[in-house]
Amino acid sequence: MDKVILLNKPAGFTSFDAVARCRRILHEKKIGHTGTLDPNASGLLIILAGKYTKLLQYCTADHKRYHASFILGTKTDTEDVWGTVRAEKEYRMHDPEELEQACMRFTGDILQVPPMYSAIKVNGKKLYELARQGREIERQPRPVTVHALSVHHTGENRYDMDAEVSSGTYIRTLISDYCESIGEYGVMSALERRGIGNVSLSDAVTLEYLEAHPEYSADVRTVLNPEIGFVTTDKMDYVRNGRDLELESEREYVCILDGDDIAAVYRRRENGLYHCERGLF
Repeated sequence: MDKVILLNKPAGFTSFDAVARCRRILHEKKIGHTGTLDPNASGLLIILAGKYTKLLQYCTADHKRYHASFILGTKTDTEDVWGTVRAEKEYRMHDPEELEQACMRFTGDILQVPPMYSAIKVNGKKLYELARQGREIERQPRPVTVHALSVHHTGENRYDMDAEVSSGTYIRTLISDYCESIGEYGVMSALERRGIGNVSLSDAVTLEYLEAHPEYSADVRTVLNPEIGFVTTDKMDYVRNGRDLELESEREYVCILDGDDIAAVYRRRENGLYHCERGLF
C-alpha cells in the first residue's frame, strides 16, 4: 500500500510506536518515517509506506518549525522536565527587549554541543546509552542554523519559544543555552513540531483519523526536498531499465513522472547525463 502519511504524533508515543501503529492500520510491512520526534514531543511526523519508502532520503528535512515551552529555575541531566534535577536557583523577570536581544544572539549559523541524552553515536555507542551508565564524555560542537527565533513570557517562570531551525538542531539544548545566556537555568517542558519545509502540522491527521480512514494519503510530491525537480520523458523504457537519460533540467536531482506518479529518482552526472539512483517500479 503506497502512501504518504502526515501524522500528528501524540506525546507519549515514540516515533517507532507511531510507525508500528500505522503498519497495523495499513497492513503494510514496508513503512518508515523521515525524522524522529522524542516520545514526549508531539506534532508533525512524515511517514512513507510501500514503494514510497524508497524516497525517504529525498524528503524535505530542513526548516523545521517548533513551538516549545520552558521553565526557569531548574537544570536537569536531559535538559527537559522529564530528567533528573541537577541544580536549582532563583529566577528573575526578563522584559521583552532583553528576550529579543537574546534571540538575536542565537539567530543564524551557530555551534551547538549535542546533549548526552541523544542518539548520536561516539565510537559506536549512542550517547544516551553512555548517559544512562552515568558517563559523560566530551562532545564536539556541531554547526546548526536557526532561521528564526522568538521567546515570549507566559506567566511567572514560564516561557514559550518558536523556532525555525535546520535539521539536527536540538530544541532542548537551544533552550538550555538560551537560558544560560540570560543568566538562568532553564528546561523544556513541552515541544510540538509544527512544520518541515513546506509541510505544515495543520495538514496532518491523527492516528484515530487514520484508523477510520485508512485510504488517506497525502501527495508524495509535497514531502520531497523542494530542490528536486519533476520531469517527464518519452523514454520510459530507459527508466524502467535504469538507463542514463539526457534531460532538459539544471537540477542535480529530478523525479521522473509517469503520469501523476513518480517512476524514479535521477541524479545529474558531470557529463550532463542523468543516472538512475532509485527506481520505484
